[in-house]
Amino acid sequence: MTELFVARLESHMSLDPADRAGLMALPAQLRQFSGRNSSLSGKLTENHVHVLEDGFACRYRDLPDGRRQILSLLIPGDIIDLRQFVLGGAQPQLAALSPLSMSAIPNTNLLKLLETSPRATRALWSTTLVEESICREWLVSIGKRSALERVAHLLCEIYLRLAAVGRIEGPRFSLPLTQSELADVLGLSTVHVNRTLQELRKSELIAFQSGIVEMFDFDALARLGLFSPSYLHLRRPSKPGSVPA
Repeated sequence: MTELFVARLESHMSLDPADRAGLMALPAQLRQFSGRNSSLSGKLTENHVHVLEDGFACRYRDLPDGRRQILSLLIPGDIIDLRQFVLGGAQPQLAALSPLSMSAIPNTNLLKLLETSPRATRALWSTTLVEESICREWLVSIGKRSALERVAHLLCEIYLRLAAVGRIEGPRFSLPLTQSELADVLGLSTVHVNRTLQELRKSELIAFQSGIVEMFDFDALARLGLFSPSYLHLRRPSKPGSVPA
């Protein structure tokens, strides 16, 4: 098991040394996928749980006419298929949004650990509950927030989720999504996303180039997006004031 996954769990709940050691001792096979915007469905290792080590992926649904809605973004430290570990069934529709690295952990080893570690079980459960909380907030964005508010809100969210696992560099973070993919996340047209990003740049709130976002004023961006980090349930959320100008 990787430190990144443990960091994701501990961003929501503290673990004692024994739980941490047990998670770190889990066997894991590193798998890599070089393509981007390619389907991962059916390509993951059967009877394994997968933890994203590097890159971005998504869960999505396609309509019969080819339109796509991205349902969730998977970032480093996230568990891709915990629901299948618990409930079984087919793998969800998944796509790589960048080259990916992930750790594949045998279900039997993880299950054995959870049978003896109630706190690790609660920590894993908490990640699923946080995912549901994020889904509810995305629904609010699509239903009620303006285009400008949606983009600002999403950028604040991704920044804090990456910060929780140490994947930021000051005010900068990786966001390897095209404007078309952002449109599929936000329920907007590509043209609308382009105009909104231009407006944020002109307001000197962000820079976004070559898959890297730089925030110049997190507080202002959070106010614009009507953003509150409470739905992320982070134990130690990065304070907006800690983002340098």
